[in-house]
Amino acid sequence: MFDPRFREMSNIAAISGEVTLFRAVIARAMNDAVAGLSHLGDPEAIARRNSPESRETRMHREEARDWLLSDSVDFRRICNWALLDPDAVRDAARRNIDSASREFEEVQAGPVAA
Repeated sequence: MFDPRFREMSNIAAISGEVTLFRAVIARAMNDAVAGLSHLGDPEAIARRNSPESRETRMHREEARDWLLSDSVDFRRICNWALLDPDAVRDAARRNIDSASREFEEVQAGPVAA
């Protein structure tokens, strides 16, 4: 871990790499939390809806949502190690999930008759 008493570039690079890694964990969870929702209006996506891959995607989506919206010690640690505020990450996740869910519902409802 980075110790400010030692100003070696390798320590700074290690911290930068760790922050990048933990931000990538959060980014992956954000992507997983909305996976499969934005493309369900696509005919090919509709054909794949009942595939094992689709079920796996849904499982990952639910796990990611549970983790991102939780106040678990694990979630807070990852955010802190990523140098991000856990509450801000959770708020951003909630907005992304809500937006993707609204888009999904609109696609499912189909075109509105005028």
